[in-house]
Amino acid sequence: MAINFIRAIIIYIFIIIAVRLMGKRQIGELKPHEFVITILLSAIAVIPLEENSMPLGNCLVPILLFISMEIIMSVISMKSLRFRNLLQGRPIFIIRKGKLDQEKLREMRFTMDDVVDALRQKDIFDLSEVEDAVIETNGSVSVLPKAQYRPLTPSDINLKVEEKGMPVTIVMDGKPVKEYFNKYKIKSSEIELVVKSLDMPADRIMLLTIDDDGNTFLIEKERNK
Repeated sequence: MAINFIRAIIIYIFIIIAVRLMGKRQIGELKPHEFVITILLSAIAVIPLEENSMPLGNCLVPILLFISMEIIMSVISMKSLRFRNLLQGRPIFIIRKGKLDQEKLREMRFTMDDVVDALRQKDIFDLSEVEDAVIETNGSVSVLPKAQYRPLTPSDINLKVEEKGMPVTIVMDGKPVKEYFNKYKIKSSEIELVVKSLDMPADRIMLLTIDDDGNTFLIEKERNK
C-alpha cells in the first residue's frame, strides 16, 4: 500500500511538472496536437498505478519523451509559419461580410446548431447582426458584429478617457502577496502601510487590491457564526 502511495505521488508531481512545461492553457484552448499529448499523458500515467509490477521508469520515460516532442514542435512552430499551419491548421471564415459560407461549414462539419450555439456564447442571438465569424485553430468561434451592433466606445464620441492600470492583489486570505504577477513585486513595507491605512488586521482581509492611482478594493473575511 505504501509503495502504491509513493508511486502515485511521484507520477502526480511528474505530470504537474510536465503540464507546466507545456504552458498554461485551458482545455478549450488546446490546439489539436496539445490535446492529443494531454490524452496520452493521462493514459500513460494510469498504467503504473494499475500495474504495480511495472517499473516506474516505463511510465516516466514516455511522458518525458512526449513532453520533449511537444516543446520541440512548439519551438519549430514559432520559427516556421508553414510548419505551424501544418500542425494546427488555419483560422477559417464561416461568415464573411455578413454572408454565411455553407461550403466551409460542410468542410469543417459544422452544423447550423453549432453556429447558432457559438454565436449565443458570444451574446449574439441574431445571425443577421454578424459581420464576420471565424473558426479558430482550437475550434472556438470568434465573432465580429456589424458596426451598428457593436458597443459604443469613448473613441466613437471623441471622448478622452484616462488609462488605468490593472489592480494588483497585495493581500489574499489574510496573507500579504509580494509577487502576484511574474516580475511584478511589491515591498512588504509598502503592503503593511496600505493595510495599516485601512485600520484592519491583515488576517481579517479576504482580498485586497490596489491600482496605479492608489485606489484600493477590500473584501473582508466573514466571521464564523
